[in-house]
Amino acid sequence: MPRTANSQPNIPTPEMILRGHLRPVNLRTDLAPLADLIELVFAPTMDDNGRAAIRDMRSMSRLGVGSTLLGRLNELAQGISMGFVWVEDGRLVGNVSLYPAHWPRSAGRAWIIANVAVHPDYQRRGIARQLLQHSLETIRERKGTDAILQVDYDNARAIHIYDQLGFVRERAWTTWGRASLVSTPPLVQYDDLYITRRRPSEWRAEYELAKQARPQEKGGIGWLKPLDKSLFHKPWWQQIPYWFVTGGMERLIVRADRQLVGTLWIESGLAALRSRMTLMTNPEHQPRAAEALLNNVVRRYRNTALILEHPYDDTVTTQILDQYRFRPNRTVWHMRMHLG
Repeated sequence: MPRTANSQPNIPTPEMILRGHLRPVNLRTDLAPLADLIELVFAPTMDDNGRAAIRDMRSMSRLGVGSTLLGRLNELAQGISMGFVWVEDGRLVGNVSLYPAHWPRSAGRAWIIANVAVHPDYQRRGIARQLLQHSLETIRERKGTDAILQVDYDNARAIHIYDQLGFVRERAWTTWGRASLVSTPPLVQYDDLYITRRRPSEWRAEYELAKQARPQEKGGIGWLKPLDKSLFHKPWWQQIPYWFVTGGMERLIVRADRQLVGTLWIESGLAALRSRMTLMTNPEHQPRAAEALLNNVVRRYRNTALILEHPYDDTVTTQILDQYRFRPNRTVWHMRMHLG
């Protein structure tokens, strides 16, 4: 049909919306078409974890009736089962998943909105907006205080929808990766900087550093890590389950004139081939504190792949990461809506 000067094809009409309908996910019937949809929409940015999740969904779909039980046990299936799909022309063409964020109790009851996907043939009809609005209503009904999500930095269309719904862009983050067995850099030492493992008694100084480097109004420590004291200090009996799941966390700090000016967390699973890191430094001691910590870890973990999520706007550390042969994998906005 020819388009007139007054036509607005991107604005959904009631007739367009009524052709389809929204319903809760049915794990018994939806897993296979959901895997196809999510893979189609997110293929350009999907990492190893995403591809493994797609394989899990297809495996669970073949279990048939047993997927109901798996929905109670498997976090992936649980999140999908709490979400909604859009069905049109007899096809599953839209999806949104909901997950409890498991924030520390003092930080609120946040829910994650994920896998917001609409088949390319059905986009620009308002389907994503309806899925999101229904999700927000559901989170409110479940007494959630916040809705959080990640969106690719350059996905202007999705960001526009989230902006209109009232989400706030807290901060953009880049995930960096360094392969194992990359050439080891030479030792770097600064006479006035001293690196050691953090003592339990130093948790308050580390917490004060984090408040400077990662203020809560800019997203906190990182994805699913709001700035909370519990990340810095826990009684030993609360740490026991963490040891069995991840193999523990090493906390390195760097001091200058007895002042804690940088910290680096290294989380390693049992017999893991890669470790996740969190780097925070006092802006007044950049770039030396960041380089001192990274040089130490890269040299000691030279047989392990390293992953680091770091603020996109920290251009000083970005230069050091590039120098140490970390490569950017993906940059996303962390967005949040307060529902209080």
